[in-house]
Amino acid sequence: MPNESSREESERYRRSWHSYVARRNLMVALFLSFSLVGVLVARLKLGEGIDFAILAGWVAVYLLGAWWLTLWTCPRCGKRFGDRLWTPRCRSCGLEKEEIAAVAHHHGPKASGA
Repeated sequence: MPNESSREESERYRRSWHSYVARRNLMVALFLSFSLVGVLVARLKLGEGIDFAILAGWVAVYLLGAWWLTLWTCPRCGKRFGDRLWTPRCRSCGLEKEEIAAVAHHHGPKASGA
């Protein structure tokens, strides 16, 4: 957790958390949209080649989103937070996502638990 005297550090935690939430929400939306894309492709009947291209494009976007999520950096140490999509704590310094969320949600360094 940031020091009480470090507003800049608290702000860095909040910005980092908002970045994570945006990346995570994109991945959830892409995951959930796969069924919708599949149904639309099946109903449009554009042809096997075009159907495949649309689905392959969706998979490429999903993989890029997943890669972007894994590039999220830890606000404490500045290194990549994890190498898996849903890593609960920084692989370098051990900072937990819950600690970052506590600072982001309570707008202050005294926040605990989330």
